[in-house]
Amino acid sequence: MKNLLLVAGILFTIISCKTSENITVDQVSYNSGLSGKKTFQVITKADASKDIYLLNKLFEKKMVESGYSKVEQNPEILVQSVIASVDYEQEVLGYGSVGNAFSSMYYPVNLESEKYGKIIFLIQDAQTYEVLWMGTGTGILTAKELMDKSSINSALDELIAGLK
Repeated sequence: MKNLLLVAGILFTIISCKTSENITVDQVSYNSGLSGKKTFQVITKADASKDIYLLNKLFEKKMVESGYSKVEQNPEILVQSVIASVDYEQEVLGYGSVGNAFSSMYYPVNLESEKYGKIIFLIQDAQTYEVLWMGTGTGILTAKELMDKSSINSALDELIAGLK
């Protein structure tokens, strides 16, 4: 029974040490110049990464849900997304045998490439380019080369809550 409790305790410790893949909201800066403005245009560079395109689409959707209208000409505000990140590799531990059949231990089985960093969402005045609103989030942006849409949507919901 003691061995079973010991094994359960070790497994619980290992599972609870898993890195969270959620994006944590860092800051929201708001300027009163945003009030009364209702039309926007999304700014995307021609050579932007697919991650920026995805972020801009998610941001655009949240803006429309918040009552803003997307226009192609003469917008009141400009919105854009920026990523500042670093790539890193994480060892994923597995269970395997080393030595004889009775001795076994954990050892790295492979490396997973991930991207950790900050996402910055900006809203600027279309005439003066003054930043009217900025929201940032930090965390694991991609795991196994894929962006975590649900985590980004959750962070955006929290960030944009003050715009309504």
